Amino acid sequence: MIETQARVIRVDGPHAWVEPRPHAPCGQCDPETGCRTLAIARLFRNGAGHFRVANPVGAEPGDWVTVAVPEAGLLHGALVVYLAPLAGLIGGAALAAPAGQFASVAAAILGFAAALVWVRRFSRRADAARFTPAIVAKTDRSTALQETPCRSRS
Repeated sequence: MIETQARVIRVDGPHAWVEPRPHAPCGQCDPETGCRTLAIARLFRNGAGHFRVANPVGAEPGDWVTVAVPEAGLLHGALVVYLAPLAGLIGGAALAAPAGQFASVAAAILGFAAALVWVRRFSRRADAARFTPAIVAKTDRSTALQETPCRSRS
């Protein structure tokens, strides 16, 4: 399981909206410029960074919780999102290659678009437990707010 700590923003039936605590204890810190991972994440963050997760522990707004997602589900989802469009693009181009360059480019675009449509449908059906992040425990506020020190490169 891949886990992170988050604060519950609101509860919506069996689900909760959480805001993860920003941290990156990855060991890639630069003592002079700070955490590059967090800087890049903040640069490309869209919106408030709230996520819908399953709430089997009954967490309430304001609670600090541990949110987890199974590693296998995360890996499988990433493979689908990245490899399906690539396979559609290459497969379309390869199938139409004997028909000429224009047909090959057109088929590559159609294969890519078809793969994107498939990924979108797959992601809508992928609400199974192996893909859904869930709150696995309530966390003590003092523990949740402890900073994980970044390690310097040595």
